[in-house]
Amino acid sequence: MAQDQVLALIEQAAAEGWTELDLSGRGLTALPPEIGQLTQLETLILGRWAKDELGPQGIQGIERLGDKWVPLVFGNGFTTLPI
Repeated sequence: MAQDQVLALIEQAAAEGWTELDLSGRGLTALPPEIGQLTQLETLILGRWAKDELGPQGIQGIERLGDKWVPLVFGNGFTTLPI
């Protein structure tokens, strides 16, 4: 999905007050700053949670991303997440 389509989706989510947004499979490697408009967001889906897979440290279902432990998620190109 092109960047302009992702931004249009974020704009729609903000205008309609979505509490969940699925951005998995969109080819993102970073979150656009416009994601900050989604103050009502409760769930942001960035990929498929692989709870039965082993992460880089051999721990099942979670992985280290920067200085945080997060669910092991496949289907995106993220290497860091904003705090």
